[in-house]
Amino acid sequence: MTKRSLPYASCACVALVSLSPILARAQDTTRAALPTVRVTATREGPRAPLELPWAVTLARPDTLAALRKTGVDELLFAVPGVALANRQNPAQDPRVSIRGYGARSAFGVRGVRVLQDGVPVTLPDGQTPVDVLDLEGADRVEVVRGSASSLYGNAAGGVIDIRSAAPSVLFTPYARIVAGGSTPTVTAAGASGTVGIAGITSSVTHISGHGYREYSDQRATRAAVRMIFSPSSDAAPFIISARITDVTRAQSPGALTRAQFDADPRQADPLAVRKGASKIVRQGDLSVVASHAVGDNVMMDASAFGSARTLANPLTQAIVDVKRADGGASLRLSSHGLAGGHAVRLSGGADGQWQNDDRQEYDNCIGAVCTGGFTERGALRKNQRELVRSVGPFVRGEVAIVPDVLVSAGVRSDAVQFRLRDRLITANNPDDSGERTLHAVSPSAGIVWRSSPFASIYGNVSSSFETPTTTELGNREDGSAGINSSLQPQRTLTFEVGTKGLLGSTGVRWDIAAFEAHARDELVPFDIPNGNGRRYFRNAGRTLRRGGELGLDAEANGVALHAAYSYSRFRYENYSVGTTSYAGRRIPGVPEQALMASASTHLGALALSATADLVSAIDVDDANSAQAPGRAIFGVAVGHEIRAGGARLSPLVALQNIGGVRTAGSVSVNATGGKFYEPAPGRTLLVRLAVLRDQ
Repeated sequence: MTKRSLPYASCACVALVSLSPILARAQDTTRAALPTVRVTATREGPRAPLELPWAVTLARPDTLAALRKTGVDELLFAVPGVALANRQNPAQDPRVSIRGYGARSAFGVRGVRVLQDGVPVTLPDGQTPVDVLDLEGADRVEVVRGSASSLYGNAAGGVIDIRSAAPSVLFTPYARIVAGGSTPTVTAAGASGTVGIAGITSSVTHISGHGYREYSDQRATRAAVRMIFSPSSDAAPFIISARITDVTRAQSPGALTRAQFDADPRQADPLAVRKGASKIVRQGDLSVVASHAVGDNVMMDASAFGSARTLANPLTQAIVDVKRADGGASLRLSSHGLAGGHAVRLSGGADGQWQNDDRQEYDNCIGAVCTGGFTERGALRKNQRELVRSVGPFVRGEVAIVPDVLVSAGVRSDAVQFRLRDRLITANNPDDSGERTLHAVSPSAGIVWRSSPFASIYGNVSSSFETPTTTELGNREDGSAGINSSLQPQRTLTFEVGTKGLLGSTGVRWDIAAFEAHARDELVPFDIPNGNGRRYFRNAGRTLRRGGELGLDAEANGVALHAAYSYSRFRYENYSVGTTSYAGRRIPGVPEQALMASASTHLGALALSATADLVSAIDVDDANSAQAPGRAIFGVAVGHEIRAGGARLSPLVALQNIGGVRTAGSVSVNATGGKFYEPAPGRTLLVRLAVLRDQ
């Protein structure tokens, strides 16, 4: 077994083989009815995954991995093709990548389109601040893996749509608290109910305390309310959603060198501590979604949304203040019917978004005295307005050429305009105002064969594009201001085949996909010496991604099993920096192999669950000069439900990372000074107590 092989793979095989009797018994179980599974991340109304020519996964946040619900990565455990990297850094969001897209992210999510209840959270420039998501109210997560620009625009890796729970019929309050060693305490409360034609869900979550590493204290409060108005049983609902995020303290421990990681993974980067690296965030979001039937077979869906955000963000190299306003709207028409005896579906529409950032950047004088006697915010280095506008019309059609074969095609045209208005103009600092508009036409085509009532085989060819974000366009290697005119959008062409389905009445579902993605002008992050951690970006000539994904779900005799395996052979094909060629090197930031699994059952009155997270080594730079070690992490939990006084009490005790494995939860790709490693927690004991009204 090579050094890049999946660590402790034999342990995983033993674990899975030990569950084979469960699967065997499941094959003897006959179900009277098969559950209907539908997803809405198709832009044409709810569809069965078997009808779609893409890799689609429906995940539910009810596993041991989602015990805290503090980060979007917890909701995506064991989704094939999805790599999760938790930095254990409250000032930087977890990194989520699909098929390697998004692994470059220094903060937030890149390369993946993120939605909440169908409304974009991703900004028009492609960045996603996932710290504003309502994770507490999430009921399921729909993941489209692969090129998605023909559906949503400015995304290369896929789509993540977090769907909220429906309101309960009766008024149902709840509360929960999760606490433990080396982890912040999470307290949450909410209520759901229906009054007349209105259904309401609401939640408030507070996160407080230190994390695993030093200098990782945080104080954050998030609240959400969702109101669904249904005038009648046959009328489409009208939905109003609002979210508030208030992060009053989020320290940033930074990344470590390998020597620091080996000596004490809990320590923080001394420079990050000395310079007070952290963030304070306040954001409010509001959206309105409406649907209306136009005739017998045409549905119109419309949405409008907006948000306001303030950010105070001391970094090691500067202090950044941003005031942001953004919003957008979407209109979509979809229809279905018959044409020439063939079933036909058509959908089309347009999306528009805007973003207005008021950005100031100052010298960071924390821990030092700068010229002029400044001890916190020093000299003003940037004062500019950053404006982004995007518009994208799209159309998609599908026809059943025979009853069991669906052929589809679609195309989207996107234009993303970046404008910078420089407001720091002096005799020695010229006007750096500028403008760039990036265009793309993204076609796609697919075919699905329903090989049986419970299975399908599909293939697709799709294209995508991804623009640099405003921050990536604005950070120029020579330190000058203005828009980087040489940085190009990343464009990808993907070929994919797969199969998915249900093994008759056994309850065993599978999802298998293989893909090959050719990208040009891939956006690559890098640091420069004496840059104090500032991220810059350049384009790689060409890259090639080949991979395979397997997802399995089984449930029988009170035992549920979920497993996902991903193989990712990602390489640079044509990429040189100066006289150094990286052709043939592995693309860093993503493990070549990953296996994640969860299992749950009941033993009398006790609920038992377990997780396994096995990942191969991860390259930390383009040269493949070093790797973060692979990991094999196991967790167990035992819970119990008690009914008392009209309420249900659900205490649970969990032990995560049973073996106390020392590992990096994330890596900082191409960081200078060897600061690549962001350590993950060791053995952690968690206790949860939830209280819910007994229905």
